[in-house]
Amino acid sequence: MSRIRTLIADDHPEMLAALVSVLEDDPRFSVVGTAMTGGEAFRFASEVPLDVVLLDVHMPDGGPATAEAMAALPRPPVVVAISAQSGPGTVEEMLRAGAVGYLAKTRVGDALGDLLARCVAGEVVLATPAGAGTLRSLMGAPVRTE
Repeated sequence: MSRIRTLIADDHPEMLAALVSVLEDDPRFSVVGTAMTGGEAFRFASEVPLDVVLLDVHMPDGGPATAEAMAALPRPPVVVAISAQSGPGTVEEMLRAGAVGYLAKTRVGDALGDLLARCVAGEVVLATPAGAGTLRSLMGAPVRTE
């Protein structure tokens, strides 16, 4: 079985190193690149075949515009958003831009590989406190505010 070719894009060097470390320790993944801006991530994805991009939502020129641009590539990678902020509006915006997953940085830890593998396999993964509210909003259902 081939390894999942992964690009990690995050503008915080410590977080980037931690994410790389977690995925490099997982035999299912091959981290083929890193980026610190959305522009760098898009250029890399344009030149190198990828299976998944883990994309920090709030890095310079990142977020929805980068996800939309990647979705337009001839061989688009799966885009999974990651952020410390995970309000329903941000999650919904990333899903509408083409992301198939949204991970709260505070919730990924050792589960990162499993969550990304599920996204690559075609699942939508919302590992964020706002996940249920986001789905309700997208479906036009009332959103609980508890």
